[in-house]
Amino acid sequence: MKAIKKTLTEKIPLLLFVMVLTTSFLFTSCDDDDDNMQNPTQTIVGIASGNSSYSILVDILSMPENSDLLAAANDPNSNLTVFAPTNTAFTNLLTALGKSSLNELPTPLVREIVEYHIIGQKVLSSQLTNGQVATLLANESVTVDLSSGVKINSSNVVNPDVEATNGVIHGIDAVLLPSFVTNALGTISETFMFDNDYTILTEALKIADLLNTVSTTQGLTLFAPNNDAFVAAGITSLDGLDAAALSPILLYHVLGAKVLSTELPADGMAETLNGENIYLGYLTNAVLINGLTQITDVDIEKSNGVVHKINRTLTPPAPNVVDIAVALSQADDAEFTVLVSLLTNPAYSGITDAIIASENITVFAPTDAAFGEISSVIPTLSEAQITNVLLYHAVGARVFSTDLSNGQIVQTLNTMDTLTVNIESGVTLSDTTADPANITEVNIQGSNGVIHVIDKVLLPTL
Repeated sequence: MKAIKKTLTEKIPLLLFVMVLTTSFLFTSCDDDDDNMQNPTQTIVGIASGNSSYSILVDILSMPENSDLLAAANDPNSNLTVFAPTNTAFTNLLTALGKSSLNELPTPLVREIVEYHIIGQKVLSSQLTNGQVATLLANESVTVDLSSGVKINSSNVVNPDVEATNGVIHGIDAVLLPSFVTNALGTISETFMFDNDYTILTEALKIADLLNTVSTTQGLTLFAPNNDAFVAAGITSLDGLDAAALSPILLYHVLGAKVLSTELPADGMAETLNGENIYLGYLTNAVLINGLTQITDVDIEKSNGVVHKINRTLTPPAPNVVDIAVALSQADDAEFTVLVSLLTNPAYSGITDAIIASENITVFAPTDAAFGEISSVIPTLSEAQITNVLLYHAVGARVFSTDLSNGQIVQTLNTMDTLTVNIESGVTLSDTTADPANITEVNIQGSNGVIHVIDKVLLPTL
């Protein structure tokens, strides 16, 4: 025992010396690492580009549409915090959305998601506090949770404090999603928000401040127009359109109840959230809305309602068919000036008042050229005969072009005579004369009826 004590006593100074050297070396190494962290040599982009775990994020930043974000993340004078989702995080998101590639997502949406990962100042993990709310470049916010590790919303920070010359990167294991995106998940908004063919509808709902309403309101039916449907209706750009202009159009595509295709009203009429009705026409192999818009896909059910896809944007009706004719007669390429001059003539005010008062009416409207062809006849007609001519151009029901069938007999407000429909080559109307009238434009809808443009003045028995 004495020998052992003697040996230890002799070796203690040597052990202490080794311990001091080792401790000194450890502290020196830590200081060197701190110096490296405090004096980084690469930008945020440089660091992310050198780490294969963030290649998808780098690919997104490298998109031409995101060149400004790439420039900011690569600018040595920037001061940013980037919560960087790993490739696995992006893959998990795509799987949850039923997508195989980021290319299947709308580019504007991908950009908004990326902006939701950037703070406009450098924030280290040690500077975060539990419950802290941080504002992002996307003008939305994230919440910090320090109760178990570090969480940003529901994403775990798995690689914190990777400092760059222009900020800091925190690697996270799940993609952060803005509130308007999370609100849409599982709802009818999901059917269009993540689809490249529906970017105009998504943007229009945002401008009108209706996107979250569509996502969070229970019991809705949405008739969803794709991008081509907006173009088909003459809406090629949203530039200059605000909420006041877009809201009536968008609300005209929504019913305030969940209505499956098998439950669409048999009478063909349904009230929209716009307050105006849409009118359904049931054909053998198709359902048309307002005579022009076809339902192309039905019964896409989600948590808060159902979506039916359509091929033409629905346009809310103008005040009434007379107002439509007056507006067209005053346009730059004025049309129907002769017809309007007759409708506004005090001698025929009774007809005009009756048309305006009617809840459902159809007017076959002759063009100015059509009246020009009988310009020598009109002056020879009495007021009673002109009255009969005007009544012969109106039907006491809302008749869309799809409601017409070959050989159909149409009873006009001039009860003495009828019209015969021929649709073998185009749509024509046969009157009491030998030459039929061609319908050249169909289904101009007003609040109380519909107008079809014709190239001939219809003549009854005079």
